[in-house]
Amino acid sequence: MKVLVVLSVFLALTTAVPLTKDELAILEAFDYDAIFAKEENRKIVFDCLLNKGDCGDYKQIVDLSLQTIQSNCAECTPNQKEKYDHVLKLLQENYASFFDEFMQKMATKKE
Repeated sequence: MKVLVVLSVFLALTTAVPLTKDELAILEAFDYDAIFAKEENRKIVFDCLLNKGDCGDYKQIVDLSLQTIQSNCAECTPNQKEKYDHVLKLLQENYASFFDEFMQKMATKKE
């Protein structure tokens, strides 16, 4: 919970370009759970988010996800916000070391 509070404060300070309805629809339709279920895919996405590897086929999703995180899902519908919260909770609870490293990267990126 503490991390979510810190994340919310950080994200409130971040300026981001709002996503379009079409971009938000892409994210809403994307199956994050399927990506996280396969270690190979999860590694590609996590490495991409941490600038440790190529994004491959996930480039668009990673870019849109980063924009959503930076805006704290400000333009999201209630269903999109629910999915956003689910994905963040999943990352924090099941992939804590990645989540912590990612949050540190986001914080230093802003400085």
